[in-house]
Amino acid sequence: MIAGMLLAGILGAFISYYMMDNVYQATSTIIVSGQAAGSSQDPLTYNDYNLNVKLVDSYSVLSKTNRVLDQVIQELGLTLTTKQLASKISISSAKNTEIIHISVLDTSPYRAQNIVNALTHVFQQEVIEIMKMDNVQIIDEAPLPTNPISPNRPRNVALACLVGLVFGAMVAFLVEVLDQTVKSPEQVEALLDVPVLASIPKIHNA
Repeated sequence: MIAGMLLAGILGAFISYYMMDNVYQATSTIIVSGQAAGSSQDPLTYNDYNLNVKLVDSYSVLSKTNRVLDQVIQELGLTLTTKQLASKISISSAKNTEIIHISVLDTSPYRAQNIVNALTHVFQQEVIEIMKMDNVQIIDEAPLPTNPISPNRPRNVALACLVGLVFGAMVAFLVEVLDQTVKSPEQVEALLDVPVLASIPKIHNA
């Protein structure tokens, strides 16, 4: 059991520290708020607010369309397809709010930051172009992420040790259950139903 735990722990540490790349997350924040492009800036009404909240879902889809992603790829000179870039992007919003968070995961903190900020600006312009609405404002551009969000190496090693311990326990249990050798005079008597007349002791060399 101990050997299995140590072996799995060492293997888990090697994979986590030497084979898995750090992944960084950069996040920008925008708000859906404002008026139609070219309109007078009247105070925001309750109906305007409800419309903005309903637009959040549409804008979340729009931000990951090929039209937007192609411009980001071209602007940054990325060697990625739109599908590959889309897989790095996640869009989230708090329920019943106008706030949208745009996040990008990448092994390079600089590339994650550049992608999310470029995406945010391109998306803002495309809303004006496609929706004829100037109602997307950038609250926060993404700062440079300094700490990776994955992998969680200590957790990976701990899980590997736990798996090794469980595997070692299973092996030890199976060895014990499948072991049919006779280890004591009492077992001989029980198996053969005859008394043991004598036994040869182990002789240890001095």
